Amino acid sequence: MATNVNPIPEGQHQATPYLCARDAARAIDFYKKAFGAIETMRMAAPDGKIGHADLKIGDAVIMLADEYPGHNRSPQELGGTSVMIHLYVANVDAFCARAVEAGAKLIRPLEDQFYGDRICVLGDPFGHVWMIATHKEDVSTAELQKRVGDSYRVS
Repeated sequence: MATNVNPIPEGQHQATPYLCARDAARAIDFYKKAFGAIETMRMAAPDGKIGHADLKIGDAVIMLADEYPGHNRSPQELGGTSVMIHLYVANVDAFCARAVEAGAKLIRPLEDQFYGDRICVLGDPFGHVWMIATHKEDVSTAELQKRVGDSYRVS
């Protein structure tokens, strides 16, 4: 048995979002148009559904498959999601505008945050929620504590 195999495949990260979508092929097309995603791999099942696909958005890897009842459940099947995917981009304003133009729903408008990021929150047509951000300011722990006051304890 070979022992020189990297336990984390080349180009992958230790933690990778794996999305399930109703009509994954359409989801891939949406992510390409809205987020500038690049499809790097697709495995189509005999029934035409996507059993697995890899997408890259910048240096982020996103895995995706069609929903299969009882196995992969999409947010649409579940009636929503409790997960938000955070994605840093170079220009959140342009990214958000392109995504909304492509059909994303603006859940939270663009706004500068006290912790140094400019963000928007988008809902995609497949039930996934994305926090898109551009980091604008490095904020020290002491400054962050000053900005939030007694609302939170920053450590």
